Amino acid sequence: MTNKIKLGKEELLTELKDTAKHMELLLSCIIKNGDVSYAKQLSVDLRKLFSPTKGNDFLSRLEKLLQTKLVFPDRSKALPPKTIYVGLNEYRNKLVFALQGRTFTRIKLINLVAGQKGAHTDESVDKLHFQSEKILLPLGNPARGGLLLQQNARYLVEITQTTLKVLSEQIKTK
Repeated sequence: MTNKIKLGKEELLTELKDTAKHMELLLSCIIKNGDVSYAKQLSVDLRKLFSPTKGNDFLSRLEKLLQTKLVFPDRSKALPPKTIYVGLNEYRNKLVFALQGRTFTRIKLINLVAGQKGAHTDESVDKLHFQSEKILLPLGNPARGGLLLQQNARYLVEITQTTLKVLSEQIKTK
């Protein structure tokens, strides 16, 4: 016997709004305070939204429920780079960086950080966590007050900013 009740549209939208608010708070702590420790918890929220295997694939479920397709801005590989628009699956499975012959898509990075550092701490972790700490990447223009963030945090912040923008414009989470 189960005591579960299926969530309706309103409950799922409320959950999405709560998750978006939590992500905005974590993002603010990272950007305003330069505290990258919040990126670990941010990865857990991202996994909840994006991961079909380790999260609950919330964004795909919302697409089905609302009978819509989310569209994400992305950078094209063509030169000169320009903004293109892609669907959820292409966005999460697109390469964000390569390091020492290993490739990392958005979803692989999200799952790696959330699974080894965010939701819990494993006894042994991927060496990427230590390599990332030594690679600083700009967020914004450092000459104009932008930040230098560790590689993993930098990409998680970028994914979060894009996701929050998509949600506020296409699902109205505000």
